[in-house]
Amino acid sequence: MKPYLWMTDFTPQEEWIDRQGLFLWLAFFFSEIGAGFYLVSLFFEFWSGCLVGWLICTILGGGLHILYLGKPERAWRAILRPAKSELSRGLIIMILFTAVGAIHIAPSLSYLSSLLSSLPWRTDMVFFKIFMTILGFFVITHGFMSMNVMTAIPFWNSAILPVLSVASGIWVGTQLSMWTSIGFSEKEILLSLEPLARWSLFAYAFLTIYYFWNIGHSSPAGQESLRVIIKADLSAFFYVGVVLIGFIIPIAISLNFWADNTVSGYGLVYLRIICAIIGDLTLRYVISKSGRYSPLIYSNVGRV
Repeated sequence: MKPYLWMTDFTPQEEWIDRQGLFLWLAFFFSEIGAGFYLVSLFFEFWSGCLVGWLICTILGGGLHILYLGKPERAWRAILRPAKSELSRGLIIMILFTAVGAIHIAPSLSYLSSLLSSLPWRTDMVFFKIFMTILGFFVITHGFMSMNVMTAIPFWNSAILPVLSVASGIWVGTQLSMWTSIGFSEKEILLSLEPLARWSLFAYAFLTIYYFWNIGHSSPAGQESLRVIIKADLSAFFYVGVVLIGFIIPIAISLNFWADNTVSGYGLVYLRIICAIIGDLTLRYVISKSGRYSPLIYSNVGRV
């Protein structure tokens, strides 16, 4: 960054997406889709899916969070300011999700050990369902909420962003649940998931369009971030990774399944899963990469 541009031009943020910041981009992604995977599986009482979602959220998401925080022996200090830090609140929620989730799904793993079958609680208890739904919701929104509180970057400071994260987590979580149901030969669950996959995709696409439209009518810094995505450096990532792979191909496949009133082939299901993962990763990347700080003094000097 050129220091003299800080006050006179739209300055790109680099802490959350470059170098070590790439860990945070991936940590938010795996934490949120893992939690979305868990919630979708929980709704359908697909306990194997809950286990896989928990592992994705805990091992991949949690591990990448630790890598981003730096030295593990000091990372624990990040949870000591929940009243002032969204990142601190998110880490506490992650720890609770990990601990309570392990307790919740333990009885469903009775095939691994007879001791698990003698536990005094059941996986399908209403208390656990409600509590894990609440925790999962907060894990899904954690990433975009952490970005949303940064008022210095208007592109992120939008109330739509946390809502978009919910649609994203459910959409990708549904796709991963479908992948797992195929692996465990749960054809009935696969067919039950398709309507949720369809409507969560439509909601995800609508909220993305609405978010960009809303930003286009916001502050100059927000409009500059949008310009970088639509017309400048990130346009190739956006049009190929987000528009084509993330939306057009999955929507075409979903409409095909809708017209046939069935899931007509696993090949198309796998293709849609891959597109969902690539598209969501790319969308998160361009949103993070395009963040611009508002200049303290608006001037044309920085653009000369």
